[in-house]
Amino acid sequence: MKDRRPPDTPPAKAASLDTRVGPFETGREAAAAARHIYDLPPATGAWGAAMRKMLEDACASAGVDLGAHDRAILAWLAGWEPSTAATIAGWITRAGAR
Repeated sequence: MKDRRPPDTPPAKAASLDTRVGPFETGREAAAAARHIYDLPPATGAWGAAMRKMLEDACASAGVDLGAHDRAILAWLAGWEPSTAATIAGWITRAGAR
């Protein structure tokens, strides 16, 4: 994973991950970070699209290059609960901030 940020540039926050990236002590905290997704209408595809964007944004902010299989796995992860996606996006974002 190559850092593409200019020197002395702080890491970007995952734009679609609210402002909380963890660490999360409870599922409730992770759900709060994904509140913007829970507020979307369920069973319309909006949740999956928002979770996929959250995960892709986290990868982009951490400088993670994604291949076709990586994107397929992100799409699969976007089928889980928003709090699960928020937790994973938080891991990626925090790892990229190091």
